[in-house]
Amino acid sequence: MQPAYRRPELRAHHDRTGLSDFAGPLRALLAAAGSPTPERHALSLPAWCDGILFSCTAGTFSSTVPTEEELREILTGMPAPHG
Repeated sequence: MQPAYRRPELRAHHDRTGLSDFAGPLRALLAAAGSPTPERHALSLPAWCDGILFSCTAGTFSSTVPTEEELREILTGMPAPHG
């Protein structure tokens, strides 16, 4: 199966549902939580989650699952985006 970026009909569906069904509500949630840049954080948070999922399956956390405390420490220790 080809990835969405090689199949225009899949890419259109991915973009449409990603923007309306996921990104919009996520931006609203982040804005309500006090994010000064919800558009930027709506891109960063899913990327962070993808990275954690990878780390838990094949990376640094592959032998042990991080605790909620460790995840909070990782997330709160990241520098805030500027701009």
